[in-house]
Amino acid sequence: MFKQRFFWLLLPVLLALLFGVYSLYPGQKAAWPEKRQSTAKEERELVKGKESKGEGVAEVELQYLGHAAFLLQVGGVRFLMDPYDPNCGYGKLELEADYLTISHEHMDHNYRGAAPGARAIRGLSPDGLGWEEVSLTLSGVELFTLPCYHDAAAGKLRGRNAVFVFDAGGIRLVHLGDLGHLLGPEQIEKLIPVDVLLLPVGGHFTLNAGEGKELVEALQPAVVVPMHYRTEATRNWPIAPLHDFLEVWGKGHRDKGSAVTISRDTLPRETEIWVMQRAPQRKS
Repeated sequence: MFKQRFFWLLLPVLLALLFGVYSLYPGQKAAWPEKRQSTAKEERELVKGKESKGEGVAEVELQYLGHAAFLLQVGGVRFLMDPYDPNCGYGKLELEADYLTISHEHMDHNYRGAAPGARAIRGLSPDGLGWEEVSLTLSGVELFTLPCYHDAAAGKLRGRNAVFVFDAGGIRLVHLGDLGHLLGPEQIEKLIPVDVLLLPVGGHFTLNAGEGKELVEALQPAVVVPMHYRTEATRNWPIAPLHDFLEVWGKGHRDKGSAVTISRDTLPRETEIWVMQRAPQRKS
């Protein structure tokens, strides 16, 4: 009699344990993207709610310089991201900047001559064989890097890469550099919530159109600015044009100029693709 009573008392505990183990099976991972999307949106709305109460309200200006190069201005501080060498075909960059960030040591991303007076912040060691641990606060802007690879073979084909994350005025901007693979759950967790995502979409050297869409769906940023795609300047490069990504995305896009001003109040509630025009540069 005692054994039967003990069995019935123990049964609910056993069932709970079995259910917990079952929830860890690979078949349950299909629910991950939906959960991640919801979390990213909720966190972004939470930050927006705080900003609406006047806590650190600010705006940033983003200018597109072509390929993967951007100029971010926060107040009077300017960050130049991944400037290209004049031999890439886009002309010569000659800019005033306070800081220059370099995702990896390839000529189309690490041209120091674009802003000689700027402090260079490298995501990789100078030889490109290791990651630098970047976690800084510069003129009120919080900056950190996420180690990753330039390919889907753990760097065996094209080496390493570093994602740069900027937190300024309640806005998080993420520059993926030449990311060559999809990110795992732990990496995504470190990035969200993302407000502005600078996304390579040309493939071959980086994510392709389909992988770009998959990463956007996982991160759920407010704004996506495509970069690193084939243009007239890079017509002989083995990368796809912007059209391929827009076609795969299939939800439309907004055409923007070469510069946009972004604040929390102007961020869209649902993900939008912003196609920016390249700011003209002096011919090399």
